[in-house]
This record gives sequence, structure tokens and C-alpha cells, in this order.
Amino acid sequence: MSTNPDSSPLSAIQWTINTSPSFPAFAANVQELLAIQDNPYNTVSAVSAIILRDLSLTTQILKVVNSVFYQTHARQVHTVSSAVMILGFEHLRDLAVGLRLFENFRKSNLAYLKQLIVLSFLTAIQAQEMARNDPYLKAEEVFITALLFNIGELIVAYYLPQKYQQIIDLEERGWDSTSAAKHVLQVSMETVGLAILKDWNFPASMLKRLSFLHNALRTGDDAEARLWKMIKGAFALSKSLMDPRTPPAEHRQHEDRVCRVLGLSRQTLTKSLTASKKRLHDITQILRIDLHKLRLSEAVMAGEEQEAKAALPLAVMEGEPVPPEAQASPAAASPVEQQAADLRKLQLLYEVMEEVNQSLASQAPINQVLLMILEGIFRGIRFDRVVFLLVNPQRTWITGRFGLGVGVEELLPVLHLPLKAKDNVFALALEENREYLVNPYQNPGDRALMDVNFWATSRTQTFLVVPLLVDQIPIGAFFVDRLDAAHPITKEDRRRLRIFRDLSIVALRLSKHAKIYE
Repeated sequence: MSTNPDSSPLSAIQWTINTSPSFPAFAANVQELLAIQDNPYNTVSAVSAIILRDLSLTTQILKVVNSVFYQTHARQVHTVSSAVMILGFEHLRDLAVGLRLFENFRKSNLAYLKQLIVLSFLTAIQAQEMARNDPYLKAEEVFITALLFNIGELIVAYYLPQKYQQIIDLEERGWDSTSAAKHVLQVSMETVGLAILKDWNFPASMLKRLSFLHNALRTGDDAEARLWKMIKGAFALSKSLMDPRTPPAEHRQHEDRVCRVLGLSRQTLTKSLTASKKRLHDITQILRIDLHKLRLSEAVMAGEEQEAKAALPLAVMEGEPVPPEAQASPAAASPVEQQAADLRKLQLLYEVMEEVNQSLASQAPINQVLLMILEGIFRGIRFDRVVFLLVNPQRTWITGRFGLGVGVEELLPVLHLPLKAKDNVFALALEENREYLVNPYQNPGDRALMDVNFWATSRTQTFLVVPLLVDQIPIGAFFVDRLDAAHPITKEDRRRLRIFRDLSIVALRLSKHAKIYE
């Protein structure tokens, strides 16, 4: 990060932005995402666990994935682990970080900032629509790269509003955007954007893609050149489409140029533009941006009323989940609110079970299936932590392999326990093949079921151990807990958990040769 504001115009801008009171205090979750290296053995579980800590981000990601990528992958996804598998680690990480960045900008009340956010998403959607039948381009990469294409202008507009207004004034007088920015800032807005994203530790792969897009004109028809042309064309089309001052003839010229450069028919482009406008309304609902309050062209607003009434396909979108610490006690919620919350949980449970069944039918890796099941338990039943433990091949130890929830990283190391011992509840649960509900505050004798180190590390108030036996052979167990004594584990929680236990046993039975020990 630059600390000397006098060394160069760019360094001065970096110093101003990075010392601004509105500097984005990215959540620890996002910083962890940026720090993860792509690793085929732990990436899916690591990314899923980090995203799931932020229930608002979880909901937003699933909404965007289903709204943006549904047509590409022909099925809805209801778990973050499935989204990681479908989009890939890098693309989902970039989407998560990008959403958090745009959420930071969205807090501003300035209309032009929201217009720039809409421009970024419309560019991404249009580029993806135009690339839908292109064999050289991946829809995920096109969307996320195009989404951040204009990030430099957003950063300048948000952190340097006076200088940005000077740039707009010059554009109004006939200057082109690049010349106006260089006159006011002494550098381009694209250069500012790349420098700031680097300061904020954005992934090198993302910076490389964006830098490539802002290079000189690309010729040829290889994948890189087509990506460059696709995103540049989508950006120009989006600006033209959103600007109410753009004459229809000028907009048609933009469309003709895109058709000519990309080799698209007028019919194909018209179809992609229609789909893009529809999907833009879905996205702005997700982002909580009211298009009516922005001064956009009628071309963008056309059909908005009808599209706004269309329900998004993912049922869980009807309401964002409430973090466990913010949940009201049953006595504080009205019967109607309790019923609505319970219906949302049941809907999510059903959707996750359907997704697990689809994954089993397609012979998905067992680790992916188990992650989906863990996520269904975590989000659908709302335990504070959920851990899958695995028995080693020699049947001598049981070990926590992966989990979800606050503080689960500290909990996993203490869940490495001998199966022959009589002083841990996991050994008892597997030996007797029955659930153990442990609550030392109601039953003081339960404290003897685990050692002192476990109690000191876990800080749990009550927990449940559910054994997993396949053909009478102990394979593993689920650990679920609650950190608040005011929210005990109920009979209904246990009944719903057994559904996932049975799914897990089926998955393990069908995956006898699965590499779950790696």
C-alpha cells in the first residue's frame, strides 16, 4: 500500500483512497477468501465454510448464481458447496469478493454510483448472453471479468467525488473519458482501479484479467481476443442502452458494430439484449437497487413492471436468513412469524435433499455430497456448528474432517478421539449405535463424557452426537451443537437431522470406494 502521497500522481491517489474514512473494511470472511490458494483437496470445503459464516453473503451468492448461471447449468443450486463445484473455486471467490465490494458502493445515496453499479452488472449480463454459444469462452469467466471491467470508474466516483465530477464536466464538453480522466487525475481510471485492487490484496489472476482488458486493441479471433471484443462491446452497448440521451439511430450503430466485430446475427443480438434486460431486473432486486429512482432510458425500464412480479426460482430467496445470534426467542416471535420461518427451513431442507439425490444419481464425489449434507444441516436446522467425523480404516480413531460454523477451526483438532476409550461420547455412540444428547447444565454427569480440553475449547452449551454405521460397520458421526443455552436442541431438530443421517448412510453405501480418507 502506498504511504507517500507526493511520490507520483498515482501514489497520491492511492494514499488518499486508502486513508479515507470510507475505506472498505472488508469482512474477515472476505480477507480469508482472498488468502485461500486453489487446492483440489480442501478448496471446496474451505470456501464453503468461509462464505457460510456470512449468512447475508450466502443468500446473495445463491441468488446471483441461480439468476445468472441457471440457464447455463440447467439446474438450480441450493448449497454453496454445489456453487463452488459448478463455478469453480476461483470464479466463486471472485464473485463473492465482487459482491462485497459492490455492497460497499451501494451504501452511498448518490444516484450516479448506483447507475455505475447497474452498468457493471448489465455489462456482465450482456457479455455472458453474447458468449452463451461461443465455444471458446466460459460463461462464468465472462460474467465475473465483465462485472469488474469498469471498477476503476466506480472507485474514483466513490472515493474522489469532486475529481470525478470534473471528469464528467469535461465529458459533457466533448472530451472522451480516457482523456478527461488523465487530464484531471494524471492517470487513467483503469490504472487507478487496478492499483487500488492490488492494494486491497485482490487475487493476481483477477488483476491479470482486468489488466488484459485495458490493454491496446486486440486483433485475431482466439479466445483472448474474443473475450476482449465481447466485454468491450457489451460495455459500449450497456452505456448506450442506459443513457436516455442516446438517439435510437446511435444505439443501432452500436449494435451493428458489435454484430460485425463478433460475427453475430442481428437476431442473436436482439435475443441476448432482451434476455439481458429481464435478468437485469432480477439482479437489481437482489442488490436492493430501485431502478425507478435512477434516470435510465425507457429501453432499460421497458417491461420492468412485469419482470418485477416474477418470483425468483430459488424459494429461499423469499427472505434472508437471520444469524443465530440475532434470532428472536420463540416467545418473542408471533405464531405467524414462527410458521413462516419454519416453512422456509422446510423448503430449504427439501431443496438440499433434492440436490443431494441429484448428486448421488450423477455419482458426484462423496466429499461433495457430504459437504452439501452438512450445509443442509447447518442452514436448514440452524445449529451453531456442524462437523463430520470419520473413523480411520483401522477402526481405532474417529477424527473431525470438516465442519461449518463459528470457531469450528479450533474445534476440529480436539475432535480426534480413540474409539476404544470409555471416556468419550463418540466411542459410546458408535459402540451402542445410538444418539447421545449431551447437556452438562441440565445433567452435570454429562461433563464426564468428554475431557477438560474439549469443554474449554468448544464452549458448547449442549451438543448431539449422531453415529453413522453402514452395514453395521462404524464409518463416522455428526457432531452438532448450540452455543446458547436459551436455544436447546429439540426433538424436531433431531428428527430432521435423522433425515440427513439416512441420506449420508445411503451416500456412503453407494461410495464404498470413495477416497474420503485423503
